[in-house]
Amino acid sequence: MQNDLLQIKNLKVSFRNDDKSLQVIRGVDTRLSKGKITGVLGESGSGKTVSFSSILGLLPSVSGHIDEGEVLFHGKNLLELSEKELRTLRGRSISYIFQNPALALNPYKSIGRQMTEMLRIHRISGTRSLILETLENVGLEDPELIFDMYPYQLSGGQSQRILIAMGIILKPELLIADEPTSSIDSSLRKKILDLFKSINRRSNMSILVITHDFDIVEYLCHNLIIMYGGLVLEEGSVEEILHNPLHPYTKELISCTRSLNSNDSKLYSLPGSPLNPHDFSNCCPFYDRCSSSQEICSTGIPQMVEIGERRVRCYLTEEFIPGEKG
Repeated sequence: MQNDLLQIKNLKVSFRNDDKSLQVIRGVDTRLSKGKITGVLGESGSGKTVSFSSILGLLPSVSGHIDEGEVLFHGKNLLELSEKELRTLRGRSISYIFQNPALALNPYKSIGRQMTEMLRIHRISGTRSLILETLENVGLEDPELIFDMYPYQLSGGQSQRILIAMGIILKPELLIADEPTSSIDSSLRKKILDLFKSINRRSNMSILVITHDFDIVEYLCHNLIIMYGGLVLEEGSVEEILHNPLHPYTKELISCTRSLNSNDSKLYSLPGSPLNPHDFSNCCPFYDRCSSSQEICSTGIPQMVEIGERRVRCYLTEEFIPGEKG
């Protein structure tokens, strides 16, 4: 589609252990729209991080392997790029903010030095003034002081803002943020989310937020991708999905969230445990946990069905659409 910035087609990813190979991403198909904030949501182990780190060549070099698929960015398949071409792309066109600032930042180098080295890789001049301007733009007070500080001297909120500054300094078209508020105090979470909103509003930068938190999605995102068992199960606008979820898994996730946020003393929890890749089989990935499952759900993995601007992977889709049944 004309408004698509990135298209992922039939992406499959495996990890090797000794002589065995385990497929953890089983055919992800999705797309990201220009200028929108998109959330990717699912339980731990659903394949969110692996899917979107793999498209930039960020899988562990020894064990991670892309089996097949296409990732189209401006008509170019990223999976066919060399490592040198990917290094040029990363940061300048698509930037990735890792989940843990403590692991993403080099403890032996000052913030200024780390950002300067990153800019020099992309042959950017006037680095100090650009770095100071970007640090200020992400809401860090006294950028001159921050420039000379080391990661251990920063608070969690400051470290997260540093990673965001590194992610946007080259003005990429797409910023991918992996659990961007997981390592900071809850009192700072809204400020970080507001920062992403501001970046999107000021620059029209597309942002992808990987999360397990529906509250973040509802507050921040325009569109939503639901993942489970190494597959996309549902996608569409946040408003449509929250008000009329089509997939039983999405419904269960929303019920859990509303239960936690209500004053009801009885908390609702999702039945069963998240699907382990070792237990993947040729049926709907949510089959064993689904209260609506029928015999057809065990006969194979359902295809994605388009319903207007939405897509859902469920044999019983018509059962959940008002006016479609009977």
